[in-house]
Amino acid sequence: MTRQRVSLRRGPWIALVRLVTIAFAVALVFYGVMIALLALKLAPSSVDRISGYRTGFDWLAGLHHSQFTTHVSLIAGFGGLLIFLVFTALVIAALPRPYFTRTEVALRRSERGGTIVRPRAIERIAEVAAQGNEHVMGVTGRLGDAELHLDVGVDTPTEIAEVLADVRQRVGEQLTRHHLPLMPVNVILTGYERPTRREPS
Repeated sequence: MTRQRVSLRRGPWIALVRLVTIAFAVALVFYGVMIALLALKLAPSSVDRISGYRTGFDWLAGLHHSQFTTHVSLIAGFGGLLIFLVFTALVIAALPRPYFTRTEVALRRSERGGTIVRPRAIERIAEVAAQGNEHVMGVTGRLGDAELHLDVGVDTPTEIAEVLADVRQRVGEQLTRHHLPLMPVNVILTGYERPTRREPS
């Protein structure tokens, strides 16, 4: 069974991209409502007062070639190019970048080499540590993005909180004992199994 996980890391400008997207969506919805009002036979003059569409259209239609001087043309051209570049950069920054969450952990590096621990070794250390609790019936470790996840099954319905806390403590102690980097340990209860009763011989 493969344990590798792929996550998506987004750029730092994703919030700005979302704001721009929301602004465009609001504009589309707004003018969609204006079209619906026209379809419902509302007076075009009233719709124009609300939206300003006809006013803007008449202003643009009234522009003459003589008004487009060299300075105005340069400002409009470079302004349009700048807006295009900004929006292109935002789109590129917002693209999700997939990466593997389970990666090797480098402990020490020197000119002669280094010590690298594979993800499965860290997961196995955590699983063995969790099994030290007598109420743990099954455990599966999964190294995530700088954090460790443990799916734990227990055999007691009354001491679940204590068991999970003890498992987290045991795992943290073993990470320290093996000189591994400390990381958040997420212990998740995945099931309850009744202890098997032994028949008298």
